[in-house]
Amino acid sequence: MSNRDKYFKGQQADERFICFMRHHWIFLLKEFVYGIIFFIAVCFAIYHMESIQNILRGNREVKLLFATAFLFGTIFMHRFFIKLLNYFVNTGIITEKRFIDHQKTLFFQDSMDSIDLAQIQNIERLGDGILPNIFGYGDLKIFLTASAGVRTFSCLPNVKFHFRCITRQKEIAQKQMLRGHGYIGDEIFNRDIKYPTSSSSNIKIDGPTTPIPFEEKLSK
Repeated sequence: MSNRDKYFKGQQADERFICFMRHHWIFLLKEFVYGIIFFIAVCFAIYHMESIQNILRGNREVKLLFATAFLFGTIFMHRFFIKLLNYFVNTGIITEKRFIDHQKTLFFQDSMDSIDLAQIQNIERLGDGILPNIFGYGDLKIFLTASAGVRTFSCLPNVKFHFRCITRQKEIAQKQMLRGHGYIGDEIFNRDIKYPTSSSSNIKIDGPTTPIPFEEKLSK
């Protein structure tokens, strides 16, 4: 990976890129099946072009039906290639601070939604079924605060790796946030407090009063 691959549009100044992901290839399986059927139909029509021309000659209803089928075929072909391009431009980016969902289409949509890793409450990995276990894809459910709800990202490749990656970065981000507030877990850090130290029997504490040494107490 070159240095150019570690930067993306909307990246913060001190933000470090971890990895990116897009949908699993099986997300396009249905489109490819329809595309193969359409391609076979086109090849069949080209092979029997003379017979089709004889049928269309002098039959207005069949001409209209053929024109309608040609129109739907053109729309399907454009839809297939738009779906294929959208597959590559829709990405998810994991950094040390955020999980970014970049939703983009070829013409109509270009939005970017980010989730602060420190605000994630819980993460669930869903990979039920034969195909998800064989090909290693699945869904990720990210639980946020009560007001934000749940975000679901479906059909992600290598979902176990991305689950561990988000979980690890979430823990690091939450620890950094706790350090910024002055505490980690149950330990409270207050830099204004100076704890006393003892080097001998004479104890000295920084403060407005100084305790009487132990030997002077006994003499009194």
